[in-house]
Amino acid sequence: MVCSAEIRTAVTKLLALHKSPPTTSSWADHLYTCTYRLPTGKLVFSVKESPDPTSAHRYFSAQGQHLGATRLLAGMYNLGMPAYQTDGNAIFLKDNKTLQVDATALPHHHTGPANDPRTDIAYTLATDVLACWSGK
Repeated sequence: MVCSAEIRTAVTKLLALHKSPPTTSSWADHLYTCTYRLPTGKLVFSVKESPDPTSAHRYFSAQGQHLGATRLLAGMYNLGMPAYQTDGNAIFLKDNKTLQVDATALPHHHTGPANDPRTDIAYTLATDVLACWSGK
């Protein structure tokens, strides 16, 4: 899903690119990774598929500890979907999947035509993926 045509289109439109960026993907240890090679740096989407929701929550929590200073997205927790951000990362937990969008290789500010900070780019694209998951 994170390397799908739908998400490639979302990346292209959000960042006002002239064409879809090249991607590379990998699958190892139940972690699917899709890397978008942008003119200003790479943008990495990853989805960890855990065997069950409890294992997924442990992975989600461990990612937060690994990343350090995180900010909970309270509104998402209130909707039953744990989530947090860092400067350039957006991480969401849904059922047995942990979605992370890592935009830390992009410039801090002025990304895309709206001059969005990279944290907003990560959040927006993560919600695009979640919308696809919810639609299934």
